[in-house]
Amino acid sequence: MKINTKKELSDEKHNTGTDRYLITYADLITLLLGLFVILYATAQVDEERFKQVSAALSEYFRSDRQTGNLEGGSGILEGGNSAIPEPEIRKFSSEKKNLDQISEEIKQTFAPLIKEGKIKVVRNGKGLYITLPENILFQSGSATIQQQGLQVIDQLANILKNINYQIEIEGHTDSDPIRTFTYESNWHLSGARAVNVAYRLIRKGVPEELMSFKGYGASRPIADNSTDSGKALNRRVEISLTELPIQAPSSDGYTEIDTNSMQ
Repeated sequence: MKINTKKELSDEKHNTGTDRYLITYADLITLLLGLFVILYATAQVDEERFKQVSAALSEYFRSDRQTGNLEGGSGILEGGNSAIPEPEIRKFSSEKKNLDQISEEIKQTFAPLIKEGKIKVVRNGKGLYITLPENILFQSGSATIQQQGLQVIDQLANILKNINYQIEIEGHTDSDPIRTFTYESNWHLSGARAVNVAYRLIRKGVPEELMSFKGYGASRPIADNSTDSGKALNRRVEISLTELPIQAPSSDGYTEIDTNSMQ
């Protein structure tokens, strides 16, 4: 008798059996179980918050609630003279400190630093001038105000809060060229230093409408740039206080009207 082993082997290879579908079914059930677990986990409710909201709604809509007043309130709002509140407009103090008084106050506040020659205060007929050196305010090549500088500026801001003078902040450097990723030139560095000092004063309450800033780079030295000591003197921030121009705008409008310019 001839045995057809080839056919039998072929049938055995392709015979998957009647329960083959159970494998696919089990995979499907596993995936569905995972899906429902994820849905359940993401649908969890904060029971404590739900109870609070439910209690609040029940309290508001309860049938025996007679008034809409808050607990402990009378239900009557206190009225004013008008329906719209008056805007708060900052005004300068009627008792304006003059430049001599400001100068003396600054000298008393910074007496130790002035004595050491670190801060310079000059009062002349044109105005009041305060010179702050780099080594108090900044690290070399930086416009970020260091801690000692912040303390000095904050003390100065307390003096300049209620004044009515024009305030100009000037940044100066020495003649050594600078070219970094942050500051392309001495002009950029001096301007950034003036801005940061001005902004710190504004943040501490000095009227921003009275303030301006300039960066001069190395164009206005006060000492010889050929020596280290001269360069140190040139790296500075100067703050000047002068009388407001006639046409300078303020929070109350122009300080005066120039009749000649109107003709």
